[in-house]
Amino acid sequence: MPADLAKPIAPSSFYLEVADVVKDEQSIFKSVSIPQYSPKVQGGQQAIGTTKGGKTIWQVNAAGFEGLFKIDCVCIASGEGSSTSKLMYGWFKKCLPTSNGGEGKWASSKKSGSITAYDTDGKEVAKWEFAEAWPSKYKCADLDVTADSYIEETFTITCEKFNRTV
Repeated sequence: MPADLAKPIAPSSFYLEVADVVKDEQSIFKSVSIPQYSPKVQGGQQAIGTTKGGKTIWQVNAAGFEGLFKIDCVCIASGEGSSTSKLMYGWFKKCLPTSNGGEGKWASSKKSGSITAYDTDGKEVAKWEFAEAWPSKYKCADLDVTADSYIEETFTITCEKFNRTV
């Protein structure tokens, strides 16, 4: 087996931390998405010259990344005040405009955080850090008496900075 596959990252071994919101080992998330990077490219369709043998040289200039980064995280709904879902909803409500029933404290409620992935032995093998983040969307699963699963709440966290650090 190739050395780089000897300890694969298990997608079920991760932890999401949000400063001053979700920060202890009691917080539980069912899933979390890693944002896609979409670089803005200028001049990618324009030839700038040719070389000996007729090889065409194309100009590609990176111009940063498209927009903001978005992370979707899912937790199981709970009525307990210290549960992950209640803590996340409290943060969401702080950022929600007062006209929508929130506290309107969006600018002062931006947070930093991280997503840490672990290998099968529980060793940290990858880490993504984000900053200037706020919950921008909330979705609760539909209520259904025939459902055979728990109610899930999905929060979309929008952030201005996102980087893999490990």
